[in-house]
Amino acid sequence: MKRVALMLVLAVLAVFALSAGCTGSSPAATPTPTATPATTVPVTTQTVSLEPSGTDVIPANYFVKAEAAKDPIYRGITVTFSGGLGQENVKEFTATVTRSDGKTETKSLTKPSGRSLSRGQSLEFNGTAGDDRVQVWVVMDRPLGTDAQTKFKIWDNVLGAKGTK
Repeated sequence: MKRVALMLVLAVLAVFALSAGCTGSSPAATPTPTATPATTVPVTTQTVSLEPSGTDVIPANYFVKAEAAKDPIYRGITVTFSGGLGQENVKEFTATVTRSDGKTETKSLTKPSGRSLSRGQSLEFNGTAGDDRVQVWVVMDRPLGTDAQTKFKIWDNVLGAKGTK
């Protein structure tokens, strides 16, 4: 009987010894950091042009004009609708300022219902200490000229620190 008890105790100890290896917690393996190659994304930079280009020719009986001025101290740019023979037919007056720091801003005046744009209406922009380009377009309420155009560029000039260049 001593032999059976001894065998039973050894068997129980063997089971405990075998199961002890399975229940213990081993430290988690830390992954080895691998260097990932840096991906370079090409940055597309939009080049802005401060070089004025030509303006469109509006038929004489629909002629309208605009003026732009830059305050030499505060650098504000004022674009003014100056009217003309075609003033009644201007549906939209749009100005775009391209600043020397690369920023572009566009603002518009639209024809009120049943009325026309008034001479002297203006748009205000922030300018820079450098050169700023001002472009002005008008959209007429009917096609004009031989090519039935409705949108005309009427002003394209660069304003320096002290006004038009």
